[in-house]
Amino acid sequence: MKEKLRWLIAVTMFCAIFLTGCGETKMPEVIDGQTIYIGKEGEVTLWLVMDFQGADYKLSELTSMAVEEAAQYNVGKTQENIVAVEKVEALAGGDKAAITYKFGDWKSCSGFIGNDFFFGTNELFYGTVQEALSEGYGSKVIMKNVKDNTLFTEEQLRQAGESRLIVTDMGAKIYCPGKVAYISDGARLNEDGSVDTFGVEGLAYILLK
Repeated sequence: MKEKLRWLIAVTMFCAIFLTGCGETKMPEVIDGQTIYIGKEGEVTLWLVMDFQGADYKLSELTSMAVEEAAQYNVGKTQENIVAVEKVEALAGGDKAAITYKFGDWKSCSGFIGNDFFFGTNELFYGTVQEALSEGYGSKVIMKNVKDNTLFTEEQLRQAGESRLIVTDMGAKIYCPGKVAYISDGARLNEDGSVDTFGVEGLAYILLK
């Protein structure tokens, strides 16, 4: 009985390690900069980070502003397309604050961060390559393999129709719902499996395995 129990524990630990290495990255425990988390069902969490030191408003006022902006955006939206403000908090050091937004999918996220509150320039896409192409993404894109930096061209991307792809013009640390295979030039794969897109000019592409 003890031997069987040890075997079960060993198998469970192996599966946990295997799934962690091959599945989605875990939601970050500590936020130190702008961050995006995409879950396995396509749900999106955005931590919008801004300078807070010397600001003319208090944390409570920032919270009220964020909630009011979300409420204005949600007018006329279905339950699936609304944005929720989960919390507003000062980050370690006290010179930055983070607003945590929750979205049901990438479309609601892109719709919100692309509205007038965010100067109408930000966007986020998550879906299959085929869906991305139908949305107009992928033109003249060149990515690189995260292991050996070999190039991955637009033609190769078009042949990866069912693979999952993330596209954004936001500088952020992005936690993906799967292991990363290819990234745009200027992006960087972190040790925890997330992708840093702060160094990308224009749209950042992240192709998952």
